[in-house]
Amino acid sequence: MDKTSPEAILESLLARCSEIQTPCGHGQMMWRVWNADRPALPVLVLLHGGSGAWNHWVRNIPSLEQHFRVIAADLPGCGESSDPPRPYNAKILAWILSNGLDLALPNDQPFHLVSFSFGGILSGLVAHAQAWRIRSLTLVGSPVLGLTGTGPANDLLDVPRDLSPAEAAPLYKRNLQNLMVHDPSAVDELAMTLHMTNMAKARLRSRSIARTMVLADSLRDLPCQLNCIYGDRDVTLDPDLGGVRDHVESVHPGVNFRIIPGAGHWVQFEAPQLFNSILLDLITERDA
Repeated sequence: MDKTSPEAILESLLARCSEIQTPCGHGQMMWRVWNADRPALPVLVLLHGGSGAWNHWVRNIPSLEQHFRVIAADLPGCGESSDPPRPYNAKILAWILSNGLDLALPNDQPFHLVSFSFGGILSGLVAHAQAWRIRSLTLVGSPVLGLTGTGPANDLLDVPRDLSPAEAAPLYKRNLQNLMVHDPSAVDELAMTLHMTNMAKARLRSRSIARTMVLADSLRDLPCQLNCIYGDRDVTLDPDLGGVRDHVESVHPGVNFRIIPGAGHWVQFEAPQLFNSILLDLITERDA
């Protein structure tokens, strides 16, 4: 197998991790752990975006596992995790995550939380629930003021589930290019493999929650350091990146707000080297 193929990249990552399952609705939530046998390492928890899975971090875990015990979740109703109980909202999903952390990371072990897009929507609530041990929260491309209701982020094609992979692929590619990245060429074979796999498994309906102000509200009186990393071409932000930054700085003075030029919403995938460097600096600075 070509070591650079999407299958080989994913297989290599999965071969190095262990799995933990915690309660979720009538089933289980999946957490994957890198460096589980190195308890002295600081802990980094990763939450992915809507309709995604742990693999939203595929270009980041190889770098992060050199410094941390990395724990990546499949959110309820995504990837290999079971559906949450219905009806669900941000508070219910955050409670499932916080309860899962208590089981997956016992004995009050401290951790840093890094959350992408919809994962970030839930993260302020998780931070408050884990106030006694969370060291920092880093939001990545999360629409703090609610997912915009207009613009390219909403110009997505419907992909009927009965289409063959060959028929669905160009539709998924256009959606990725419109929503997730700035440079259309960033939608490569790996991006397509991840996205099509994730969409086939996604059951969680997250957009109605993402359009609320739950993240903006939960950032008030946050019990830890707040960091933000955004691509400057992220189309999901309402009203715009400047407005998001102004709001965050007003409710959380001292926030570390970093912008990566020429990158879109899925900034950790489109600009992984710069993203990994910035994230490492932010978290190691906190631990220093």
